[in-house]
Amino acid sequence: MNLETLCPQNLRPLVKRPPSSHFSATIMNRKQKLIAVTGPTGTGKTSFINLASGASFKVGEGLQSCTQTVQGAPCSIAGENIVLIDTPGFDDTHKSQADVLKDIADFLEQTYQQGVKLSGIIYMHRISDVRMGGIARENFRLFTKICGKGAMKNVAIVTTMWEDVSSEVGMTREQELRSKPLFFKDAVDNGACMMRHFNNADSAMTVILSLIGISPEALRMQCELVDERIPLPQTEAAIELRSELEQKILRYKTKLDDLRKEMDVAVTRERMQHEEDMEEMRGECRMLKARVDGMQNELQKLREDESRGQATYFAVKERKAFGFIFWRTKSVIKRYRNGAGCLDDSGFIV
Repeated sequence: MNLETLCPQNLRPLVKRPPSSHFSATIMNRKQKLIAVTGPTGTGKTSFINLASGASFKVGEGLQSCTQTVQGAPCSIAGENIVLIDTPGFDDTHKSQADVLKDIADFLEQTYQQGVKLSGIIYMHRISDVRMGGIARENFRLFTKICGKGAMKNVAIVTTMWEDVSSEVGMTREQELRSKPLFFKDAVDNGACMMRHFNNADSAMTVILSLIGISPEALRMQCELVDERIPLPQTEAAIELRSELEQKILRYKTKLDDLRKEMDVAVTRERMQHEEDMEEMRGECRMLKARVDGMQNELQKLREDESRGQATYFAVKERKAFGFIFWRTKSVIKRYRNGAGCLDDSGFIV
């Protein structure tokens, strides 16, 4: 299927392949409905979009991600012109969480500035996962900070990989996800719905149809960036990400210190029988140190972005203040000139 023939001229940058490093948010037709597809790497986001739209975005294998930028695919369902937005996961194998957040924020800000709101947001989760681990919970916390409670009615939490579990096991896990505050309960209580995707086009369209009739809603991050002019590093999502990074760094540093102590004790007591054992521990130390260094660099990037954001924020405030003073001064000059006539044409008292 030729996507260029499906896509209006003003939306062709959305499906240009290979995709650019950033989503090109051209002026969109407001009659088109935007639905974002989000979730961790390997949950089937890109496959879902390809099934629903006929697109041919590259699909990753296993937990290796292929979606490195925000990209869009147009389709027509039930007479509605829809653009499905493919987004990278926060656990992307090629980009840092901070970079992924910036890409998503850029897209949300640009579209909202053009008066376009998302008709729906799909969050995908593998029902085949034995448990919802720490990384998955972090992903969802960031997702909820981006959306905000007010937009939860536009959210569909879609479980995938049903073919990999029995119906009984899948239903048990689904109920646990729905009922526990640690997982999806709060989102469901605020209006999000839970649906199943069975890896076919009909299933994908059923999910999309459930969203296109809902009134579009601005996401919390869009309101922060555009309406409230809050710099990205000071948004709720960025603050959440910074907090998670700080906690991870602390955990990894503690683990690294414990491992080094264990190595020192082992060497002192000559309990290491083979050099291979020692090298394995050294390798684990190097891995942990690399993780700590990587997260510290990411945290530093967030802090630098925050400093730049604050400088920009205050510069804008300063320009607004000077603009107001200038306007007031002109107003006073005009009033005096038209009244008592005590000012000359240059605005000075005579």
